[in-house]
Amino acid sequence: MPARGHGTASLFNPSKPRELPRYFTELEFLFAACGVTKNAKKKALGICYVDYNTSEQWLLISEYQPYNASQPALLYSYDDWKRTVISLYPGTNAATKYSMADLDQIMGKDTRTDIKTIGQFADYYRKFYQVEETKKHFADMDHKLETILATLQKLTINID
Repeated sequence: MPARGHGTASLFNPSKPRELPRYFTELEFLFAACGVTKNAKKKALGICYVDYNTSEQWLLISEYQPYNASQPALLYSYDDWKRTVISLYPGTNAATKYSMADLDQIMGKDTRTDIKTIGQFADYYRKFYQVEETKKHFADMDHKLETILATLQKLTINID
């Protein structure tokens, strides 16, 4: 496994919680490449590549605790621990990655600005598409989508 801070090491910045799933994906790629298979080793390496405060918090998670022979029921896997870590960061799963406020922000900014080129429209579409596809997981999306579509109809597109 690469040393902390090495260019090939996985890195998580707690100020960017949406990147946590990517952190674990990269970490698991390194586990496979380096032959790391033991749960305890995976958890130890999982805290190795984060800042001190984050590692202290992740160490306190009950699922981090190592196997205790006198209490075998307390054995938690790396996946158990990872699930708990992810649950500490709202917005890291697909259903909650984006909020309606994110969609409103994109719509509001772009409805106040004329789109004059194909490139500007493509930028807008990519931002909208990314958030919209994620938001399909919301149960009340139909109602909110009507509002968004009404706003979208007001969007001025002046492509030269």
